[in-house]
Amino acid sequence: MSSAQEKFIFQGKSDSEIFEAALKAVPLAGLEVWKKRELARLVLAQGNVDGAEVRCNIAVSMVDGSTTISAESDDHSEEKLRAIIAEIKLKLDISLA
Repeated sequence: MSSAQEKFIFQGKSDSEIFEAALKAVPLAGLEVWKKRELARLVLAQGNVDGAEVRCNIAVSMVDGSTTISAESDDHSEEKLRAIIAEIKLKLDISLA
């Protein structure tokens, strides 16, 4: 199993704005929101990317305003997972605009 994780800061955006944008960004990135925890600002996503299952978490910190996106897959490489994270971040940027 491979995994990857990256941390981002979205300047000038609140944790609730980022959480709501993540709910919109996940489907735009080709995944499905399968669980959300509004109080924890956590979005759990899963889906099939290039024929393999991918599981992602988007966690928005209420403490430092950072957003951590993690991805894991039994079949994809870490490099591919980093590309998936980049796609989710791009869709988050678009949803926050």
